[in-house]
Amino acid sequence: MNAPGVVGPLIRAPDGALVLEDPVDLLGYQRDCSALPAGQAGMVVRPRDAADVADVLRKASAERVPVYVRGGGTMYAGGVIPAAGGVVLDMTGLDRILALDLDAGVVVVEPGVRFGALSAALAPHGMTIGIIPSTSPAATIGGAASAHALGTGSTRYQSFADEVVGLEVVLPDGQLLRTGSAAARGGNFFHRYGMGPDLTGLFLGGDASLGVITAIALWLRPLPAARATAVYGFPSVAAATGFVLDAQRGEALRNVWYASGYESATIRGRVGAARPDLAPEDLPVFCVGCDFGGDADELARDQARLLALAQRHGGDAFPLFDELYFNRLRGEQVYWYSFAGYFARSRCGILMASLPSTHLPEFVATLGAIRSRYAEFQWGGAVVLCRRGLHGGVMGFYDEATQWQAVQPVLREAAAALTAVGCIPYKTGKIWAAEVEQMSAWHGTLDRLKQTFDPAGVLSPGNLGLPRGGRNPT
Repeated sequence: MNAPGVVGPLIRAPDGALVLEDPVDLLGYQRDCSALPAGQAGMVVRPRDAADVADVLRKASAERVPVYVRGGGTMYAGGVIPAAGGVVLDMTGLDRILALDLDAGVVVVEPGVRFGALSAALAPHGMTIGIIPSTSPAATIGGAASAHALGTGSTRYQSFADEVVGLEVVLPDGQLLRTGSAAARGGNFFHRYGMGPDLTGLFLGGDASLGVITAIALWLRPLPAARATAVYGFPSVAAATGFVLDAQRGEALRNVWYASGYESATIRGRVGAARPDLAPEDLPVFCVGCDFGGDADELARDQARLLALAQRHGGDAFPLFDELYFNRLRGEQVYWYSFAGYFARSRCGILMASLPSTHLPEFVATLGAIRSRYAEFQWGGAVVLCRRGLHGGVMGFYDEATQWQAVQPVLREAAAALTAVGCIPYKTGKIWAAEVEQMSAWHGTLDRLKQTFDPAGVLSPGNLGLPRGGRNPT
């Protein structure tokens, strides 16, 4: 395989496609929003369509030149970092809404469409999509599909992948594949399952290791008629865990589009800054914020039901946190990054993990241990409630100029600590590589798939714990 940063002379971009080769132009493609080390591409190509993508992949496979795929660059797992050099495919030029089928309840988009643009296009029809990540103003649909996005809608619909009807994918040899019902000759996207194994799922969360997504079909969902937020505070993490379990088991979150849980340090940071007169020991130890969406009467009933459930577990309404933070978070989608109010730090390294709801106490305890051991960084933590289970985020805020290298081994240690208490990697990219490599049967199967789809090993080397990008021919 060609050395990092070197692109073979036979890798010529398709005629008419935008090409960047100047080192200054390439600076913006070295990193994503993670704390991982930068890479250095030798070329950036912005394709105009699937044919351009196929042309690049055919040439790259023939010359064994690495290819990484980039959307908005807002992810924090390192999947788009060109660690092995080569070519970066900038997919933001594929930004068309291809079809809107209100009868089938499906919208088909190119991967470079940003969530904000799609939401604006769907709103006049009274529609939205099921999952919209917190990075939505800049994030692309293709990036969300490749990295298993979560966010608004996860409490109702679980994961972005669960909202995908089918895909169009360019394989490393340039072949075009359509999945789901669109795989049939003349077929359209209206159904995901039914024709043998679910090939769609092979490319969701795959960080462009097996193919490059060039179109995504998503289920449409009605826009909620009314919105409301509420926060419930608890005297202990155990009490909050009981509330979450009962709410999920009893389907009490059916009209909640987004729900997240916050531990004591975050609560004290938010409330203490605004209300220093309140004693920290008088604040809840854990709280759960809920963003409701639906019929106004149903929302009122659901809020009353959840309040009663919280009180049954020793909790109560916590309107102060809703006023100071959660309501604003949900009303201003770009506000999320200020999560714990740590404005003094210039960057944030994030680890996302999935965990069963029963493991919430272990997750919070692990976060506390990391915070105590590495006090030179500021730490935040939260969980997103899904229809079942949780997604937990550990956030390490650091100074980019002086602490970038120092925070990297700490985040690796934090990843190992989370898996030790029963969490599993989410948004894998490169940041969880060491952990997924230990899943021997799963990782071995993934490696065999990689060899089949990408025998030259050119697509996204280093992602998903595949440091060699598959077994490359010698």
